[in-house]
Amino acid sequence: MNKLSLVVSLLVVASQVAAQNKVLVPVGRVRIVGADETTSSIAFPTSCDEQGRFYVKLPKPGPGMVGPLLRVSSKGVVEAQFDTSDELINRYAVRPDGGVVMMHSDGKNKFLDNFAPDGTRESSVRLEPPPTPFFPSQLAVFHSGEIFISGLQYQPGYKASAAIYSATGSLIKQPTLDQDEKRERNIATDSGAQKLNAEAIDKSVATAGDDGLVYLMRPTTPAVVYAISPAGDVLRTLRVVAPMGAGAPWFGLRVVKNRSLIQFRRDCAPNVSSCIGSVYAILDATTGRSLATYETNKEAAGTIACYVPDPDRFFIFSLSSDRHGWAIVEARVKEGSP
Repeated sequence: MNKLSLVVSLLVVASQVAAQNKVLVPVGRVRIVGADETTSSIAFPTSCDEQGRFYVKLPKPGPGMVGPLLRVSSKGVVEAQFDTSDELINRYAVRPDGGVVMMHSDGKNKFLDNFAPDGTRESSVRLEPPPTPFFPSQLAVFHSGEIFISGLQYQPGYKASAAIYSATGSLIKQPTLDQDEKRERNIATDSGAQKLNAEAIDKSVATAGDDGLVYLMRPTTPAVVYAISPAGDVLRTLRVVAPMGAGAPWFGLRVVKNRSLIQFRRDCAPNVSSCIGSVYAILDATTGRSLATYETNKEAAGTIACYVPDPDRFFIFSLSSDRHGWAIVEARVKEGSP
């Protein structure tokens, strides 16, 4: 029997009813040592690896991809810097060994640049052009070495596309993402909705789960998460409703031990102060069932760096208390929370 015939593709609307929100508060703060302390912004998305190390780009003023990508230890020490100055997009993918993959173009061809775990440039691989050309916006590396790329089609505009490549740059497959196609059919004659769709594609996030799959999240309403195999097959599609009246997903996606974390922004209505903090939805990554919902207080607000389950712990990039430089905040459930 074909292995793929055993795979059931699920479309699940994740229920938020069973989850009761819990409040996250900081229990530890480590200042990042070795980063530029004058930088007050970070580039999205951020990442972490299975060794608990954090990846973040602190952009500097100037054109293009100014500012290196940093790997930071759990102690807050910058261990490696990856040069992003020649890259096509401000996105990257972390390899299982702690190395990094980025992308550049010579104007005609696209290349994947491989960096060793210590930050040195290893090689550059030319990508085979796909049948449906697109501008890349998301990268992720499967545990088995294949590379996932997704982005916006060149023509016709405002449509999503994706491709799976081998480590040597050969095209394996362009997967069909059913919910993307359905949404694009529904907005085919609505230019305003098309532009919003293009923005959602640009702000999507791809990440490698520890189960060997890559997960791609569209920050739509509801959010859509695809679980994709190295062969380019969509094994599951989850639709995730924002919990607690939160707004759109905000670049935060992690999949660990069959648990999926999605970070949502606060909805700014009715006042700006409600934008401070985030809401985290924890789901069963195989079924979409809601497992927990968390919200942060102001001291634990920031961009997700890493998620560790059993018990749930959140590591968050945050400006240091003096507003000069960055810190990593560990957040856990406030005592007395349900």
